[in-house]
Amino acid sequence: NVLMKIMYIARFARADLLRAVTEMWDELCDPTMITKWDELCDRKLFRIIKYMNGTAAWRQIGFVGDPLEELEIGLFSDADFAKATQKGTSGVFLAIYGPHSFFPLSAQSKKQTAVSHSTVEAEIVAADHAIRISGLPALPLWERFLARPLSLEVYQDNQATGRIMHTGRAPTLSHGGRVHLAPIQ
Repeated sequence: NVLMKIMYIARFARADLLRAVTEMWDELCDPTMITKWDELCDRKLFRIIKYMNGTAAWRQIGFVGDPLEELEIGLFSDADFAKATQKGTSGVFLAIYGPHSFFPLSAQSKKQTAVSHSTVEAEIVAADHAIRISGLPALPLWERFLARPLSLEVYQDNQATGRIMHTGRAPTLSHGGRVHLAPIQ
C-alpha cells in the first residue's frame, strides 16, 4: 500500500523517485517475492521514505515565457546497468522548451527486457524506448496544439550512441534486433 502511494507521487510530482521505486517494484513483482516481504524490503522502503522526507521541499517546476511559435519538443533518454539482473534501466524525460521556456511533460523509468553487452547498446535500447513510447505518440498532439509541424529533438549523453544514431551504422550491434525485440502491445 505504501509503495503504491510512493509510485503515484513519483509518476505525477517527483520524477526523481522513479528509479528507486521502479527497482524496488521490479524485485517485489517477481512472483516468488510478492508475498515474501522481508527485512531487506523494509530497509529499502525506509531508505526511500528517508530520501522523500529529506527532499520534501523539492518541486518540479515548469515555465513558459515564449510565444507558441518558438516552442519545440525535447526527448531525453539515458540508461544504466543493473547490478543483480544485468539488465539495464531506461530513463525517459519529455519536455517542451524554447529560449525562455522549459516545461516537463512526462518521465519514465523502466527495466530493459534483455541483457546489454555494452553501455552503447543499453543507451540505444533506452533511446529506442524513449522514441517509441514517449516521443512519437506525443508529436501529433503537440503538432495539433501548436498548429504546425514539429520535429522531435532527441538528446543523448553518450557520444558513441549519438554517432550511431546519426549515421545509422553499428556493425558490432547487429544482434540488437534479435535480442532487444520490443514486445507487441
